[in-house]
Amino acid sequence: MNALYEAFAEWARAGILPAVFVHPFMVRGLLGALLLGPLFGGIGTIVVARRLSFFVQAIGNAAMTGTALGLLLGEPPGSTWAGVYGFCLVSALVVTFVKHRGRIPSDTVTGIFLAQTLGLGVLMVALVSKRFDIHQVEGALFGSLLTLRDADLAVLLVTSLAAAAIAAFFYNDFLLASLSPELASARGKRPIALEYVFVTLATAVVVAGLKLVGALLVLVMIVVPAAAAQNAARNLRQFFFASIALSTLAAVGGLLVSATLPVPTGGAIALVSTALFYLTLAWRPFRRRREVVS
Repeated sequence: MNALYEAFAEWARAGILPAVFVHPFMVRGLLGALLLGPLFGGIGTIVVARRLSFFVQAIGNAAMTGTALGLLLGEPPGSTWAGVYGFCLVSALVVTFVKHRGRIPSDTVTGIFLAQTLGLGVLMVALVSKRFDIHQVEGALFGSLLTLRDADLAVLLVTSLAAAAIAAFFYNDFLLASLSPELASARGKRPIALEYVFVTLATAVVVAGLKLVGALLVLVMIVVPAAAAQNAARNLRQFFFASIALSTLAAVGGLLVSATLPVPTGGAIALVSTALFYLTLAWRPFRRRREVVS
């Protein structure tokens, strides 16, 4: 990695890249954005189709508790992967189980879980802040370039490869089960089992992106580019690739804004994402006029 950092620094000194890329943390941020953009963009299409936006936010809030739990269990600050992955995954599976076994509407179950994890997360963060530097916790909540390390990139790379492999095998099934569970069942698929697989995958993706985006803003990175892609796409294929492109653009654009201005990375990415959404929304009427003319 040192050779890669030095190569970027040379390109920055030569004026090929912006000057901020002389710093290794900016290179790590760029690599993270290039991995995270396609990952969130692809998963976002299913999240929007399944109407799981509320669920994604609940998992992001659960990450607050997982981070604090990892610190209390002795994990080093900035690397609380066991606490975060463990708590978020167990929480996601429990919510899915309760949703299918109970008679309570799914959004109500998610709302109860959201309130529970939010309350528990606030208490845990308050407890942890008495023993650790609060800035170590803020990085997980709002995203930070400075907290992103080589090990985090490795986790993100492994998650991206695993997600790509699973999506390549199950994507059409995920989409079919989202749009019509009855038709999926008629074709021999198992919608509930597919939901458990997707929930596990979505949880892994959300947790992998926390260092760059932050627990409180991860919903924006997953849902908003996919919603913007709906404004620009004419079919499902365009929807998928437009979501990936817009998500990647938002991640890289937010990264550059965060490097230029003293603002959290997650907040900058959120603003760029919403700006792209409104641009595609404004362009939508012009696209319709062109379709009518053609």
